[in-house]
Amino acid sequence: MDKITFQAFEKLQKCEHLLRVMRDQMGLGRISREEFRKRKADILSRYSLTHEEQRAYELHLRITKSKRQR
Repeated sequence: MDKITFQAFEKLQKCEHLLRVMRDQMGLGRISREEFRKRKADILSRYSLTHEEQRAYELHLRITKSKRQR
């Protein structure tokens, strides 16, 4: 796995983790739905993939999918 693909995976994992934490906090009543939406938009914009990272991630998915189908 090259550096760009690794960075993409790190960003996606961090984003997923933070969103999960936010959902749990909303579910427990610690934050409101409006606060959740604000934080979600911030998280998604902060951890969005660059064009190169997106391309590398999609290539990695295609390669692993073709290996599994063999």
